[in-house]
Amino acid sequence: MVAKFYRMKELFEPIVAYIKQSIDEKVEERLKAAGVCGYTLEKNVLSIDDVSTLTGLSKSHIYKLTSSRQLPHYKPNGKLMYFDRKEVEEWMKQNRVETVAEAERRAIAYSIGGCKK
Repeated sequence: MVAKFYRMKELFEPIVAYIKQSIDEKVEERLKAAGVCGYTLEKNVLSIDDVSTLTGLSKSHIYKLTSSRQLPHYKPNGKLMYFDRKEVEEWMKQNRVETVAEAERRAIAYSIGGCKK
């Protein structure tokens, strides 16, 4: 019985390895098609190209935002720009638009109890 198990294991190991490799290749293909590489997903310090991919904004628009100091960035040598991933993600999440349900709750709370949020 044990011998049969090891023989089956030997037969299936290459198949499982092939399937895993195929899945990894397909995922990498899809990420490349979307303009994202695996390394970019792990980086905390981003280049302008990475920020463009992350936000979906053009590089020229990012330059405009940095020159008007609307998007936080770093220039360690005064030339190349770098961005902190968390700061960019926080920037992307500003000016939240409330849902209809939230607005209704706020309106009801205002009409019942005055100027409370």
